[in-house]
Amino acid sequence: MKKINLLLIMLFLVTTTVFVSCDEDDDPQPAKIETVTVDASGYTNWTYFSFEKGTTVEINDFENSTEWDIGFHRYDVRVNCGEAGPGQGGTYATGLTDFSAVIEAPESGYALNDMIEIAVDITSMPPVYETVPGDTVLATWMIFGHGDQGPTYDYSNEIFVIKTADGKYAKIWLKDYFNDTGSSGHITMKYSYQADGSTNLE
Repeated sequence: MKKINLLLIMLFLVTTTVFVSCDEDDDPQPAKIETVTVDASGYTNWTYFSFEKGTTVEINDFENSTEWDIGFHRYDVRVNCGEAGPGQGGTYATGLTDFSAVIEAPESGYALNDMIEIAVDITSMPPVYETVPGDTVLATWMIFGHGDQGPTYDYSNEIFVIKTADGKYAKIWLKDYFNDTGSSGHITMKYSYQADGSTNLE
């Protein structure tokens, strides 16, 4: 009788452990939230960033590489998809300016990169522009203009969701164009990256 009771107790413990483990596996994993400042001040080169690595990466052939997720040139942006790269990327404009309000990535509706015009030399007159692959949705993060007192920089503060090169999700807030010393072309980006491939961005 004691042996039977012991077997029942062991069976109960094993079953309970299995159910608890399954429940824990079903829980969404928290997203990684970081703030970085990317030096994209050069006019003749792009700076690329990998959300998986959490840092900038050296890319020699962006059109054939999946090692980068988002790239910056001054205030211009590109994502690894469409005309800009072979990745599974894309961009979604949420219309929201509250970073914490975007808690889940949509599963569809992402725009692919097209072609944009960028300045590659402002020292000559007139300045030299080139048409290159880039993101037309993210182009709205900051509007550069000219006022009576000089250049103007109007931030939209919109939160965007992007798909990474390998089809995972991140939300980004491009919040500043200047570093602590006032130099332009240094983009501060707050992001939340979901490494497990789910749409959870909290």
